[in-house]
Amino acid sequence: MPVNKEEFEDGRLSGSLEEEIVSFLNQRGERGFTSEEIMVGLRFPTDFRTPTTAKMSAFAVADFVAILYDLVRKGRVRMKVVNNRMYFIVGGDGVAKCPKCEMEIASPRKTWKMAGRPDKKGKRLELQIGLYDCPKHGAFRSVLSKRKI
Repeated sequence: MPVNKEEFEDGRLSGSLEEEIVSFLNQRGERGFTSEEIMVGLRFPTDFRTPTTAKMSAFAVADFVAILYDLVRKGRVRMKVVNNRMYFIVGGDGVAKCPKCEMEIASPRKTWKMAGRPDKKGKRLELQIGLYDCPKHGAFRSVLSKRKI
């Protein structure tokens, strides 16, 4: 379905395929999948039986992978190379939910590190905290990561 010039320039339309990919990864929890596994899981149509359909399918696969990379750029999906293969998993390092409306905010306005209190062994936690802006409720903080120092 074509989009008008304003929608193209704006570039913020979220396609149903994006939502299907995120939903697929959400339903499968903390497991990572290759782009091929995601396409099979979504029953994404590809046909490599004839040269003509193979060309069209190659472009469809390239578009699918481009959508995955766009989801990575938006912070909704993370990507890592494991054993020389690219895997995708739901949620980015910088994604947080607004505590009031639970809207997902993709990237923090600001991040910083701070040391937490020591545990019984004297080791401290280093917290990475992000400051997010919810369009409805304003600013809120969220812990992005914790590690012992």
